Amino acid sequence: MGTFTRWLPPKGKLLLAFLFHLLLSVLVAQQASSAQEPSGNLSQWNDRLMEAVRSSPGNTAASTQDYRIGPEDLIEIGVFEVPELSRNVRVSAAGQISLPLIGTVKAGGLSPLQLEQVLTDMLRDSYLKDPQVSVFLREFKSDPVSVVGAVKMPGLYHIQTRKSVIEVLAMAQGFSEGPLRQPGRTIIITRGLGTRWVDRTAESGAEGPLNSPANNPLDGKLPDSIEIPIKQLLESGDPKWNVPVFPGDVIRVAPAGTFYVAGDVTRPGGFPLTDFDTITVIQALAMAGGPTKSASLKNAVIVRRDEAGNRTEEKVDLKRVMQGKDREARLAANDILIVPGSVTKQAALRAIESSIQVVTGVLIWRR
Repeated sequence: MGTFTRWLPPKGKLLLAFLFHLLLSVLVAQQASSAQEPSGNLSQWNDRLMEAVRSSPGNTAASTQDYRIGPEDLIEIGVFEVPELSRNVRVSAAGQISLPLIGTVKAGGLSPLQLEQVLTDMLRDSYLKDPQVSVFLREFKSDPVSVVGAVKMPGLYHIQTRKSVIEVLAMAQGFSEGPLRQPGRTIIITRGLGTRWVDRTAESGAEGPLNSPANNPLDGKLPDSIEIPIKQLLESGDPKWNVPVFPGDVIRVAPAGTFYVAGDVTRPGGFPLTDFDTITVIQALAMAGGPTKSASLKNAVIVRRDEAGNRTEEKVDLKRVMQGKDREARLAANDILIVPGSVTKQAALRAIESSIQVVTGVLIWRR
């Protein structure tokens, strides 16, 4: 190659260099589809999330009668043929309700069925011969679950029945799909202080906390936090990852780290690390649309911070990397790949464009 170019005129060398640069751009662009695949999976993940909820609406949800009444809940109490005793009451911070003829009743910690029985017994012992009492939960204010991170609608959700992590994510409308707010690889569930659900799965039939070690599908223990891989949750179909969610839990969809590509590239900007902790410089260049015609591939630089927070720079010859002559450097979260422009190439490109304009003008003038 060197012997051949030595006998070329200057304009021929310039044209050959331009063609070589164009070939490199094509090779980089061919990798763009594979590099951007994690981003394309988001809509599929959300579709699977919603489909999982639609296909099994009753598999993980427990009846509202399994719920333990708590502070700020709104309860509708009905007494058959005694309308003056029927009313909606709000549970106090101490877990109590106040009813006419009966007075103050401890409702906190009871299921609706248990409260029905308590009220029935109190009315039978005092005023009514055969009372028929019904208790219905109108509002669930005491059992919030927090959903934060890379979801479409982060916030506080009050779960009316026991939910699985997939159901709660569906309540938050699934994963966010914005260019800089995409989910990473894991969901982290931080357990609250406790729960108020009736355990109807124990062999003994006794009531107790549903998040007891015997009912934890992961490892028989109740850890302070659980890390769930998103891909396994949505793609493996293994029910062990679709863990139950309890009042007071915090579900955090860890956002993907972001790396940046700047300089003479087609689409400079930030890009998410959705599937991996790091990405190769060639993949990063592909996600940025490849270099422009004036890019100086051999003078690229990776800018990052060391453990002490100091700025460091690593020079990368992208041309040699693409030729397989140098090892392929990798980018992590917050790293910046800078592809500078070549002054010589820019001048040459301007000269070529000017020449084309002149020749075009002459041809038009001659016509």
